Amino acid sequence: MLLCCSISAQPSRKSKSNRLTIKEIVNNQLSEPEGELIGAVHNAWQRYLKGKPQKKGEKIILDGRNGYFRYENNNAEKDVHTYVEICYWNRSDGKQLVAWNSVVIYEDKPAVTECTYLEISLYNPSSHEWEELDEDPVGVCLTEKETGPSSYGYNSDTKSYFLSYSNPERKITMTKEEFDQWIEVRPIVIIELPRVGKDIIVKTYEGKKITTLTLKWDGMKFHRADN
Repeated sequence: MLLCCSISAQPSRKSKSNRLTIKEIVNNQLSEPEGELIGAVHNAWQRYLKGKPQKKGEKIILDGRNGYFRYENNNAEKDVHTYVEICYWNRSDGKQLVAWNSVVIYEDKPAVTECTYLEISLYNPSSHEWEELDEDPVGVCLTEKETGPSSYGYNSDTKSYFLSYSNPERKITMTKEEFDQWIEVRPIVIIELPRVGKDIIVKTYEGKKITTLTLKWDGMKFHRADN
């Protein structure tokens, strides 16, 4: 998972203060119910707005005071827990940084799926438009020590399994048994957006080992707490 990406968004309704409220942001992000996950969140949000009960296992939290939204879906039969968070930061230049975070937990462990990602967008209250992000919106990119190798799998030419890193000199070959053992403890990163406060929490899971990194907000972007 990268901590550096952006999404496009549809024009939003103006608020009296020009800056968007979390409710307006959620309406904006869910304007097009594309894809299985976004479609599910969209439908749950529409039920929330209409005061209708949610489906079994689904839950919506909208914290207007802290600018935080959360959707949860617990599928007990498949032992899958999915949650989506949306929040924003008011930048010192007057713009709003908006984050959408999606996490899937399977059998009490984070899972890497097409529904696991973090997206960042930028809103300009003075023009009431969403802007392209020309620079790194977060300010922190995770290292391979935290995320694991850039690629891994089976090489049919050499008939061996491999781990490949950005450093071309660092490539590890292994047997299927070694590869299967590595898969069980390979690094998996999940993000926790703040409901209270402004800092992002990054958790790296390696088997039963969990490493936590705090990303501190400085008014424009984030930096490592130990920097």
